[in-house]
Amino acid sequence: MQTGNITIHNPLNPIVLRTIREAFDAAITEAAERRKGFALPFETETRVARHIVEMARRGIHDRDGLRNAALSLLPH
Repeated sequence: MQTGNITIHNPLNPIVLRTIREAFDAAITEAAERRKGFALPFETETRVARHIVEMARRGIHDRDGLRNAALSLLPH
C-alpha cells in the first residue's frame, strides 16, 4: 500500500526536489503579497506543499507550473 510519502523507497530526483522547493517558496511569497504581507496559516502552507509534491509526481516539473497549480488552491 502506497502512503504517498516521499521516502528512500520512492524518492524524487534532486533537481525536481529543488524545483518543488522553489515553487513552494514562490507560491508562499505571492500568497503573502496577496494577503498584504500576512502569512498563510500553517495548515494552508501544508496543503500547498502537498499539492505541489503531488503535481510534481504527476509530471509537472517546471517551477511556474507548480507555483500556479498551488496558487489555484487559494482564494484571491
